[in-house]
Amino acid sequence: MAFGAGKKIAQKNYAGLAIHDDFLYFLEIDDNGEETRKASAALPEGCIVNGSIKDFRMLEEAFKSLRKKTGKIREPVTIGLPSGDTVIRRPLSFPKMSIEDIRSTIDLNFDEYFTSRADTVFDAVIIRTPADTGDKDKVSVLTATSHETLVDKILDIAKKADIPAGAIEPVNFAMLRSVPEDKEGLCIFANPHNIIATWNGNGIFFRMVNELKNFQDILNTIQFIGTQYRHVQVSKIILAGVNFQLSTDSGMTIINVDDPYYSAKGLALREGPEDGLDLRPAEYVELERRRYSFNPNRLALWGLLAGFLMMSAGTITYAFITVRSLTDKIDGMRVNVSALTLRRQSLERTNAQLESRRKTTEKILDFLKGDIPVLEILNALEVNMTNGIKYDNADFTLGPLGGVNVVVDGKARNDSEILTMTEGLKESGLFESVMLPVSQKDQLQRKVFKLVLRVKDILVMRTGDAAHGK
Repeated sequence: MAFGAGKKIAQKNYAGLAIHDDFLYFLEIDDNGEETRKASAALPEGCIVNGSIKDFRMLEEAFKSLRKKTGKIREPVTIGLPSGDTVIRRPLSFPKMSIEDIRSTIDLNFDEYFTSRADTVFDAVIIRTPADTGDKDKVSVLTATSHETLVDKILDIAKKADIPAGAIEPVNFAMLRSVPEDKEGLCIFANPHNIIATWNGNGIFFRMVNELKNFQDILNTIQFIGTQYRHVQVSKIILAGVNFQLSTDSGMTIINVDDPYYSAKGLALREGPEDGLDLRPAEYVELERRRYSFNPNRLALWGLLAGFLMMSAGTITYAFITVRSLTDKIDGMRVNVSALTLRRQSLERTNAQLESRRKTTEKILDFLKGDIPVLEILNALEVNMTNGIKYDNADFTLGPLGGVNVVVDGKARNDSEILTMTEGLKESGLFESVMLPVSQKDQLQRKVFKLVLRVKDILVMRTGDAAHGK
């Protein structure tokens, strides 16, 4: 879990450093949003590949080169990770509660939302989506994850380059703060590695592509968003760093972003921990908070020592040595207590995860013991699959908010076959919802997709009744 560290009030300068495929971009702004400094540093070929860091030694040299151009940097810099090194999940729905409680809930049930807790850092932020307009008792939450070892390396590189690191944020999330749109309605933002849907300034869908070359991927995203939010339509498309042209016959406004510093500006515009995501480990953030926090007890102690100094140099010297010794012992004890506390919390999280996993497994076993219409569901899959589609696996799981989901992994020759299959499944009468998958190509140019089907509650109830002899 991550908690953002606030910026100092003494100086009204804020900075962002964006890691792109071929360059590092640094931008500093003042309290009025005016640029005060900016610089870039080239990244050697092979340092970043398909939006993911591959060579940290090259990256460290580029950080040092950028630092020479900028001069002394005093305030913490928000650093943007490449989109290939982060995973931003589609919005999750939670009962209305504080973001701290939501983070704790996600942390305790991490395996229900993500693949593995090992070597993983995450953060969450509350957003608004078109689905939230009619329900005031629920909130939508955007979550992001990355590898903890990768984040630690970035923090270490920044420290070696003498660049004070603030929040570590997904660059594709942060750059939305600077795109030239009016923060109203549904629009699509696209650059060479990302296609993002925003609604009223909130990022509601993030998709990564290896290299965006034509309009088809954008069209697929628009079609998918249309299936999720049927009552809103895309009115604007914003392009940054892509060369193809779009027709305006559709009635949508087309905007091109030419400033390469747009991502760095979005990072610099971060206002605080509630404004964005922060993937730094919680222990690191806590140490930074203590480093910059005001300690009135220590100030009072120094005042007392100053008073003693006026009375007697010898007495003050003795008192100073004694206090310093006690302070060192207290700090050492605090470190030990902190380590023990972290270990206890880790054990509590592990126990909670194991208990949750046990309950989930028991529910799934009870579900599978009943007369679940597995054959009906599998038959529906077979009936609606064309010759060009095959599925590798179909898992029955309990969803994060209850209910039974069927997760199908498969391959198809093209997107139209996938769309035909999903439409047939919608009409089968077995499922409450059929989530249109976003496909990617494998090495054989086949479409690899993951399809999520929610089984109708009436089938689950029927299964439960049969299992208990009702």
